[in-house]
Amino acid sequence: MSKRKSFTIGLALAQGLEETIESAQNHSGELRVDVLPLSKVETDPDNPRDLALRFEDIRNGIVSNDIEHTRKVVELESLQSLAKSIKSQGIINPITVYKHGDKYRLIAGERRTLASILAGRTDIQARILDSKPDELKVSLLQWIENIERSDLSLWERLKNLEKIVVAHMKAKKTPAESITVTELSNLIGCSKPHAMDYKAILDADDEIRRLIHDNKIKNLQKIALIAGIKSKDAREGVINACINGATLKQLKFLSVQVNTKPVAPKAIEKRGRQTTAINFGVTKNINVAKTILDSVLQNQSMSHISQQFKSIDWSNHRAVADAFKKLLKKLEELHA
Repeated sequence: MSKRKSFTIGLALAQGLEETIESAQNHSGELRVDVLPLSKVETDPDNPRDLALRFEDIRNGIVSNDIEHTRKVVELESLQSLAKSIKSQGIINPITVYKHGDKYRLIAGERRTLASILAGRTDIQARILDSKPDELKVSLLQWIENIERSDLSLWERLKNLEKIVVAHMKAKKTPAESITVTELSNLIGCSKPHAMDYKAILDADDEIRRLIHDNKIKNLQKIALIAGIKSKDAREGVINACINGATLKQLKFLSVQVNTKPVAPKAIEKRGRQTTAINFGVTKNINVAKTILDSVLQNQSMSHISQQFKSIDWSNHRAVADAFKKLLKKLEELHA
């Protein structure tokens, strides 16, 4: 009598299947992945668009007397490499849409949709929501979708971030500008130093925003550093240095110089000698020492050395005194 064979699956595969089933149950009726006819996909009129190019421009050609003709031609050219990739490899990352009548409106993936039309495709893979998500969820989905794009400009990131912040604070019924660094960090899932940089450009004046809009400064850390220089006259030299290719380290050094007002040392007559050394005095109060040190390190220009002072033992007067000596040495090196 032959032995009956039994069928089993490995533990890892079993766990994977269980997680897949659980995920499907959690999102049942809310989100699914399917292949859609491109003729059924349309932009959402309520969502601002970064592109001038429209689906009709690719299907029918750009009209020569179109007021946006030059811009559309440039955008069309930029889609060629993506269209070529889609033609040979297909869509790797599905677009995200929501159901609207017999159509599907885009939440994220407009460039992939346009490039698919350009590639001659008739359908496209899509993640489909059964209804339009609220404003904050739409903005967060677009942020997650776009943040990894290598071609995304700092201005596009700033505009996406503003939409998220406005939607989030609107739900809280508080002004958008009152958002904290911690709140911003939690909202978009980034580190606090990164959130500090984003907060700096969110709060920046028109001059800083123009530099970002005109793509003159593309680096987030550099423009955030410049935004921290409040005097327009003082920041001009730092801006010019940045545009001319200065490194972040060089800009930090320059910003310390323009942010620090020179203090004329008070000459002290003692035993016939004149001294220009500055004595900062003595305190036994640890809280006073901590307040002074924290105030100095919170200056944005000191961000590159602040990590070196994170592990101070504030219960030990000797450790605090050593930390102050170290801080003074760092400042003297910057101003040497």
